Amino acid sequence: MSWEDAKAYKKKIEGDELAGLVIDPRGGERLFGSYADDWLEHRLVKGKPLTPSTREGYKALLRRHLRPAFEKTKLRQITPERVRRLHSEIATKSQDQAAKSYRLLRAILMTAVSDQLIPRNPCQIKGAGIENAPERPMLETATVLQLADLIEPRFRAMVLISGFRTLRPGELLGLQRRDIDLLHNTIRVERQAQEITGHGRIVVPHAKSEAGTRTLSLPAPIAQELAAHLDAYVDADPESWVFTRKSGLPLRRQDLSSAWKDACEKVGLTGVTPYDLRHHAATVSARDPNVTLKELMVMMGHASPRAALIYQHATAERDRSHAAYLESVISAAKRSPEAKVVHVRS
Repeated sequence: MSWEDAKAYKKKIEGDELAGLVIDPRGGERLFGSYADDWLEHRLVKGKPLTPSTREGYKALLRRHLRPAFEKTKLRQITPERVRRLHSEIATKSQDQAAKSYRLLRAILMTAVSDQLIPRNPCQIKGAGIENAPERPMLETATVLQLADLIEPRFRAMVLISGFRTLRPGELLGLQRRDIDLLHNTIRVERQAQEITGHGRIVVPHAKSEAGTRTLSLPAPIAQELAAHLDAYVDADPESWVFTRKSGLPLRRQDLSSAWKDACEKVGLTGVTPYDLRHHAATVSARDPNVTLKELMVMMGHASPRAALIYQHATAERDRSHAAYLESVISAAKRSPEAKVVHVRS
């Protein structure tokens, strides 16, 4: 390298330093395990700390998959090749776990890039963070009503509210009497109950998304069922939990799971979960031609249109299927030698 080349290179490095493009090589010496701990402690989403359930989920992914691979590995030593190898190993056991683990690893290392500890994120696998969840079974409306009839009576209103108004199980378990307005037939979703390992049941403000807190109108038949439920099972105190055990203590997820399993056995259903009630509610709502995408997002409690578009897409598929059926009817009529025009008086 000539003297002029050396001066030009030095000038470039100085310019890159001023622009923040030069990474301190000592930063990449940090071990992934300790950096992940620090990341988990200080991680913010839209300016808010992680919810307890999200934090526990991340800890589980770190414990099962990421720490065994990278606990004592320096950040700079986590290469795209090693990331690909780890993703492949996890994917052979569970595509779902592979996608979740990859997203978490990518987020941690993206922060390391922002902290100028490493020059680039080694998570470069296209589509690796996308979960290809199997399509959920679609419950018929008659089946939802049948489940409500056959489940233990104190769970009946839960089935109807989730099956027609899209509430998640955690949102149902977090409802209090003050959230129910029977004068206007509305239900207010403000919080959710979570089950955290080592902590048991905790109730937190709704943090699924910014749109999670919402007020939904109830169809008259469901409002009547809910009124009957409040009279039979809920104390007059505004802060009383709407869904409780026989003892009066707040209902737990395992209670709901047990009652749901019994009801499904009576109906002869397998492979369905309480979340499929929400799936039914969203799909039925999406079929209403008067419902807009924004309104469907509000009903479901989503800030992004992504999930709502899935249900509208499913509705479009059914409409195209119906159009194909009409096409076959028209074709059959054209082929019929007896086809004739019938004039109908208006």
